[in-house]
Formats: sequence, structure tokens, C-alpha cells
Amino acid sequence: MSDALPPPTGPTFDVRLIYGPLLVGIFFNLILYGVTVTQQLNYLQSSRRDAGWLRAFVWTIFIILTANTGFDMWIMYEPLILHYGAMPGKLPTAFVTQPLSVVLVGFPVQVFFIWRIWTLGQVKIIPLIISLFALVSLAGGIWTTVMVPIVAEFRNIPQLYRSAEVWLIASAVTDLAIAVSLAAVLRSKKTGIGATDGIVDKIIRMTVQTGLITALCSVLDVICFLTLQGETVNFIWNIPLPKLYAICLLSTLNARETFRSAFSDARGAISTSAELRPKQNVFSKPQFMDYKGTGSLAEDDRNMGPSELGIRMTKVVERV
Repeated sequence: MSDALPPPTGPTFDVRLIYGPLLVGIFFNLILYGVTVTQQLNYLQSSRRDAGWLRAFVWTIFIILTANTGFDMWIMYEPLILHYGAMPGKLPTAFVTQPLSVVLVGFPVQVFFIWRIWTLGQVKIIPLIISLFALVSLAGGIWTTVMVPIVAEFRNIPQLYRSAEVWLIASAVTDLAIAVSLAAVLRSKKTGIGATDGIVDKIIRMTVQTGLITALCSVLDVICFLTLQGETVNFIWNIPLPKLYAICLLSTLNARETFRSAFSDARGAISTSAELRPKQNVFSKPQFMDYKGTGSLAEDDRNMGPSELGIRMTKVVERV
């Protein structure tokens, strides 16, 4: 009598399409947590002049990210270790923390950058419109978080489609709008001075690069979710989102010291250039101007002696 087990019968699941994307997304998430820790340490060294609310905000985000990292590891430990070999059935217990983490980190960071657009820009309607999309994204994320315990099983995931569509689409639109609007607002701040405009260009590039990475992952999350329904491929992009939002925030805050130093150097270069500029002959006729800077001096002033005229022109130059 053979002890071999009979071949399995009935429907089977391809666990590669269920657990595979979750595992890859969590790998990315863990790698990005290391980047976040480095950024947080850099912020700790450069945050002495920040307001108390800003430091509290950054540390709260970091605490949420640390908890999110632990919960994500548990999401994979439960089905792959505790329930090893079992067919995908119930969602992992900690699965509800994933949409909650994205909402708790993503929405405050979006509001922070919307506030920057509001304070820097002249057109206030744009940040208001972006705020509406951010609020819709928040509502969709909370809706999805509430639905996860109700769905409870992998086979019922299609019940999340409506809430997740609202959440992910609104979030992607918000991230794209923030990146484009910040670049446009910063571009409008150019002064025409080469030294400072070069620094503004660097700020724009950094803003676009960090903002577009988050926006790109949000868009890929939406595309995979809408086109590959029934699979978990979208979680490759969804799970790392909290870390990407935090890295975008921290890299922006940490870059301030570098840009302050660059602006100081630029101002020093401009001042030195002005001091070294060849002085014009104040006694030549084209340089005469009155106190109001109209371009000419009175006839009596033209007849002044060199010493008197020098004193008069010094006062005019100082006033201009």
C-alpha cells in the first residue's frame, strides 16, 4: 500500500500573483525605511531653527512609518510562516494598516506642500482645487480602510474596487498637481540674476524629481489596480507610498541649509561684483542727474567746483 498522497482536486490559486507582489512591495518598503532613517537623522541635525509644530509633525510621521514597517513585515509573516502551505483565504490581520498608513502619512504631507503653494503663489484658486482632490483622496482612503475588515478574504477583494478607485485616482491627481504647481510657482520667482536663478533652478529640479517619484508610483498604482483587477500587482507601488511621501518631505526640509548657504554665496558674489565694477567719471556730462534722478543737473550745479560737485554727486549716488 502506497503512502503517497492523492493529487489535489478542485480549483487552485497561483500564489505568485497573490503573495508575490505583496512581498516585492514590502521589500521596497523596507529598503525605503532605511533611506527614511537616514533622512530623519539629517533632519535632527538641521531642525534647531524650526518651529515646534514642524518638528512634532516630522517626528509623528516617522513614528507612523516605523509602525507601518513592523505591520508590513507581519502582513507577510502571517500567511507565509504561520499559515505556510495554506491556500490564500483570509486577508492578513494587519492588512488594514496598509491603507491607513498611506492616508495618515500621505494626506498631511500633501497638505504641507499645498500650504507651500498657497504661500508662494499669487493665484490662490489652484491650491484650493488641489485641496479638494486631497480631501476626496482622504475620504476614499478612510472608506477603503473601513471596508478591509468587512471584506476579510482575498476572494472578496473586488468589493474594495469602488472605494479604492476614488482613493487612488484622487491621490494620483493630487500628487501630479502638487509637483506641477510647485515647479510653476518656483519658476515665477526667478529674478533675472544668474547667480540666484541658478539656485532656483536647482530647487525646481529637486522639487520635480522628488514629487514626480511619488506621483509616478501613485499613477502606476492606479493603472495596475484598474487593469489587473483580481491580482495584487498594484501593491508593488502602493505599499512603498508612505515612505515615498516621507522622503519627499524630509528631502525638501533637509535641502534648506544647502540652499541657504548657496543664496548667501550668491549674495556675496553679487556684492563683490558691484564693488569691483569700474567707477564712472561723475564729472562727465552724461552722468549728471538731479536729486530726483531725472537725468540732468541744474545749470548752477554744472558751474560748481570739483569738490562741491563731488559732495553733491556722492549724496545723489547714496540716495539712488
